[in-house]
Amino acid sequence: MTRLPRTQLRGLGAILVATLLWGATFVVIRDSLHAIPPLALVFGRFAAASVVLVVLAAPRWRRLTRSTLLGGTLAGVCFAGGYLAQAIGLTLTSAGSSAFLTCAGTLLAAFYAWPLLGQRPSGVLLQGVVLALAGSALLSLGALGPHGLRVGAGELWTLAGAAIFSLQIVTLARFAPGADGLVLAAVQALAVTVVLLPFSGRAAAPFAALGAADGWRFAYLVVAGSIVAPLLQIVAQRLLPAGRIALLFALEPVFAVAVALTLGGESFSARWWLGAALIIAGVVRVEWAAAARSPRPEAPPAAA
Repeated sequence: MTRLPRTQLRGLGAILVATLLWGATFVVIRDSLHAIPPLALVFGRFAAASVVLVVLAAPRWRRLTRSTLLGGTLAGVCFAGGYLAQAIGLTLTSAGSSAFLTCAGTLLAAFYAWPLLGQRPSGVLLQGVVLALAGSALLSLGALGPHGLRVGAGELWTLAGAAIFSLQIVTLARFAPGADGLVLAAVQALAVTVVLLPFSGRAAAPFAALGAADGWRFAYLVVAGSIVAPLLQIVAQRLLPAGRIALLFALEPVFAVAVALTLGGESFSARWWLGAALIIAGVVRVEWAAAARSPRPEAPPAAA
């Protein structure tokens, strides 16, 4: 891994932290939905995030270009649809099931990138995708208990949300390299807010009655899940191709189920270990191959 160029290492580190932060949101969202309806939760977290991001990006608005506006808007529309479908799905399924289906759908970005970006998935990437999908099934379904995965409305909503979210990955792969990351994140968050605004209704009402625990959960979703993680994703997508980003997103279920087992009160299965190992093996397989393809750094000249 140390043979990867520094730019790729920065991208790898950024997306790893982002998946860690997002992985924890599965349980946080599930518990928050007891107090906040799905639409209000998604609208509220991105409305709050957009205010913060717009303020942070204020000194940089002169860097807003048509390309950044288009990319941020498209990514925001995908974010809005993906997160809303995921939140609805979590009202009807478990955090473990949601983690698996989100991983399965997000991996579609590796295939969307072929016709949309001309980035054909390599044989090594396909191997990593297969390992990650198998590992996610074992890891996430192992957290469900003896009944396994039930394909119902909640699962279908979750899978649809993940498929939409994978389009967001491809969109950022197209527009992030040429954009100011902070401005792009602000436009994306604003787009989510604007798209959901006509459907929000009395979205603010549930927040007035939040208890301390629900308030802290919402704060985590705003800061970690809607500001920091999206910014880190943009940083990563400026440096890594869409297929590798999609595979690295497969680490979300590792973090999600770890949180679900330790803090979320979901049941444990020994298959978790094998599932996590398969996902990590898939990621390492692809990143190792990328490192092998990278040119070796030149040795420093010998001292005279």
